[in-house]
Amino acid sequence: MKRYIISIALANCIFAASLFADTKGNGFFIGIDFGGSIGVLTNTGFKIGGNTTAGGVPTKETMQINAGFGINFRMGGQRYFDFENGMRYYINIGGVIGAPSYAFGDLKVTGITAIGDINIDYLYDFVSKETQRVGIYIGISAGYLRTFYPGGSALAIQNINIPSFSGLTTGINFGIRTLVSRHHQFEFSTKSVFTHSKATENIFGFQVFLGAGYSYLF
Repeated sequence: MKRYIISIALANCIFAASLFADTKGNGFFIGIDFGGSIGVLTNTGFKIGGNTTAGGVPTKETMQINAGFGINFRMGGQRYFDFENGMRYYINIGGVIGAPSYAFGDLKVTGITAIGDINIDYLYDFVSKETQRVGIYIGISAGYLRTFYPGGSALAIQNINIPSFSGLTTGINFGIRTLVSRHHQFEFSTKSVFTHSKATENIFGFQVFLGAGYSYLF
């Protein structure tokens, strides 16, 4: 019975992929990006919630500027309307391991930022041959961000430890891409993410990822 169910599931996946796949650059894809990232988290100019007379968290300004190595995994599909114009839709899951950073206030200096989001990109190709495509893309994203600080809290105010930041994100995608031999897609990309995170205070910030990626188009 298990083999029968697995066979049906596999057949459905192959059938779904075949609906996308053709010689025009359409298909289901999986990919990976490597690169570097720089980001800022700050509540400078914003009041931290709480009232000191009532035992709450006092007002304090903090800011962190960090940089690090990033990696992203993605999975989705793309389809062209004509020879040059198309769209792609995909899920992106990634992370940035922060290098030592400049910190103001009591923020720690090293962290790991994880981001998961849904993306929609518009594709435009300058070259649209059967076996090769070259073009650009621009798109938007929406998702969730969480920053961890292993070995210490992200922020300490009057012995109150805040272990992480988390919040919703919106982003902009842009890059140059080429498709070779119908299946191999290479890209130079940038991804800018803006967030409003909440811990016991409001944290506003952004993160910019620059990298190179590879996707296999089925």
